[in-house]
Amino acid sequence: MVPAYHPEWLVNFWLSTPGLNMVNPHYMLIVLAAVIIVVWFLRKKRMPAEDIISEEDQLFKHLLLRKKVIEGELAGLEARLSAAEITEEHFEKMELDYHRHLAEVNKELEQYT
Repeated sequence: MVPAYHPEWLVNFWLSTPGLNMVNPHYMLIVLAAVIIVVWFLRKKRMPAEDIISEEDQLFKHLLLRKKVIEGELAGLEARLSAAEITEEHFEKMELDYHRHLAEVNKELEQYT
């Protein structure tokens, strides 16, 4: 069996330091590792709450963007009809569709206000 190598400076430091020379260094490493693991798990446990908040913020911003895009499309729809890009029948269908989407977005936005 090969003996474990410990640097001389580390052994001198440990044995010459008051208080440390009474503690087994291997037990100290085990306790230190356990403390680090507990702190890591506690921090990890708290992280999802922040993620949920940021996901809700992202969803809210996405809904506001969708609302702005739909309102922009509704505003440009009249111009497309007057430029004869779409027929009156297609205009009415698209306008109804945009209003339905806008109502859905507004309903979802009400949850945040």
